[in-house]
Amino acid sequence: MALSVLIPTPITTAMLTSSSITEADYTAWSAATTYAVGDRCISTVTHRIYESAAAGNLNHDPTLIANRTGTVIYWVDIAPTNRWAMLDDVNNTQSDGTSPIVVVLTPGSINSLYLGNLVATSFSVVVKDAPSANIVYNSGTIYLQEPIPDYYEYFFSPFKSLVNYLLTDLPPYTTSEITITITNISGNVKCGILSLGMINQLGRTVLGATAKPKTYSYINTDSFGNTTIIRRKATTDMSASCTLDISEATFVLSLVQTVLDIPCVWVANDACQLYNGLIVFGLGSAELTYTDTTKATLSLNVQGLI
Repeated sequence: MALSVLIPTPITTAMLTSSSITEADYTAWSAATTYAVGDRCISTVTHRIYESAAAGNLNHDPTLIANRTGTVIYWVDIAPTNRWAMLDDVNNTQSDGTSPIVVVLTPGSINSLYLGNLVATSFSVVVKDAPSANIVYNSGTIYLQEPIPDYYEYFFSPFKSLVNYLLTDLPPYTTSEITITITNISGNVKCGILSLGMINQLGRTVLGATAKPKTYSYINTDSFGNTTIIRRKATTDMSASCTLDISEATFVLSLVQTVLDIPCVWVANDACQLYNGLIVFGLGSAELTYTDTTKATLSLNVQGLI
């Protein structure tokens, strides 16, 4: 098994061929409309929602920084639109739509796909070598079922779905068209991250990788022993190490340097059902040790993002 990083391909408007989720959260911004305080609009350029912060807000483009900061703040950037929430680099912003959600993308040459912060029961991926051309990959239906450890759990515990999944075997056609279908048998589908890109191996994973669940809940115990808990979201941090040949050290070090400030999917083991905790979306930091004249060791820490 290899310690790897999926470096995301930024999704542009041109790459999104279609989505079953419409971009109709609010009406699109118009230079001819006067917005009152609290009025909202969307931009079909940035695919974000903006809220007016000034009265008589006329002809101030919310996508321009000059119109959102300075002496008068005209607009506040609220969130991505529902269609694009899964395509930003924030795990916590979910696209929410009627099952199934179907997204068609033309991202160029990629070999991996990650779905995160899911509320779904299954998904499938179909790759064509060009738009409306030949199917070169079909994942079939992939069920997001957590492993069931024993018969007691099978009969008496509720089934749980995985909240993230990684595919690493997509054929990398430069003109590929990728169709992702996400299904939920009960209720809407929600997806926080749909990340496409090239996965890069860093080295051979050393046994002993750790997954550390982390909460952002406020927990405080006063001097009388009373504990206050304000529940917030949780994530998972990860630590792992890998060994590599000294000939690969410079490449791996350079690769890690390029993504220190980019949210990526870090993978210590890509067996999603058994080692789901070792696939983490977050920010990585690493230390490379030149062990001897032939080997090096990379020690990786990943801060999971919500």
